[in-house]
Amino acid sequence: MIITSATILSLVMFFAAACSDPSDSMRSWIGQDGSELIRVWGQPSEETDIEGAGRTMTYISFWKDGFFETYTCRRAFTTDAEGVIRSQSASGC
Repeated sequence: MIITSATILSLVMFFAAACSDPSDSMRSWIGQDGSELIRVWGQPSEETDIEGAGRTMTYISFWKDGFFETYTCRRAFTTDAEGVIRSQSASGC
């Protein structure tokens, strides 16, 4: 079997993407309007109002590893009272 440089590059890119931190792509939403997030990502799985201070929008997805274990990925965004995203977090992704 001949392994080309294109094959090696493809494998490196695949593993780099698999190991990337999901919060890296989420950081670009800081300072954006929460309604724009909903327009792009769709309705969140969960929403929690923070009395007088905004809300938390959580997107939940599930993924399996190579051994058929199922994991839960939670991506949460918190807005201020004006609806502007001020923080984000990810767990299990």
